[in-house]
Amino acid sequence: MRNLVCRSIFAMVFLLALPGCSNDDDGSEMIVVDAGTISGGPFEFCVDGTPDNVSGITLSSTGNKGSNSTWVITDAEGNILGLPPTTEALEGVDFDGAGAGLCLIWYLTYEGEITGAVAGNNAADITGNFDLSNAIEVQRRLTEAGDITGGPFNFTVDDTPDFVSGIGIASEELSGSNSSWVITDDQGNILGLPPTVEDLEAVDFNAAGPGVCLIWYLRFEDGLEGAEAGANAADLEGCFDLSNPITVNRLDP
Repeated sequence: MRNLVCRSIFAMVFLLALPGCSNDDDGSEMIVVDAGTISGGPFEFCVDGTPDNVSGITLSSTGNKGSNSTWVITDAEGNILGLPPTTEALEGVDFDGAGAGLCLIWYLTYEGEITGAVAGNNAADITGNFDLSNAIEVQRRLTEAGDITGGPFNFTVDDTPDFVSGIGIASEELSGSNSSWVITDDQGNILGLPPTVEDLEAVDFNAAGPGVCLIWYLRFEDGLEGAEAGANAADLEGCFDLSNPITVNRLDP
């Protein structure tokens, strides 16, 4: 799993502090460039294989000065990932393809020749007569529920409580700020959401009567919708991932 982690806001502050020009000694007057202020976002996307594009980013109509310009996309440490030349090109960038992490979008204006404005370089190493705007954040979140082990379980519905045990998570790389276990019927209708393994192991499956239950592990980010008893797991909306299911058969005596 690729994971670009923002160690601090240092990179942003550092880039904003760049002088933005070099010292020429030819006696000519230096043209002052100003990248102005950009607005829009911040953006938050879920890395799920679906293209994620920014929109609505605008440049202030005042203060912007410079004969040449481009948009700049960096990671949290200022490493240049791309330089879309126009707003249309910027809006065509698929941020889902970059994996999880934080991107920063800047606007760059400059006069004459500048060096270092190349993908793979760091924006802190750009030299020449240039200026960078403020940055807009693009957060790319990845959820991974992994694989769960245990079962399948076969219980007889006979008025004796039936509990699962020994269910574990096989995957080492899990992601997602929040987690829960999910119990559904065989049609995906949510019967319960035990928050911990201990809560899951306390569920009496005998009380549900004959039928089939499925146990899943859910990892998700804030804002998930549809995770409630009575809803269907197929209708979950947000940034989330469900593990493989474990079957619980509840058999007639």
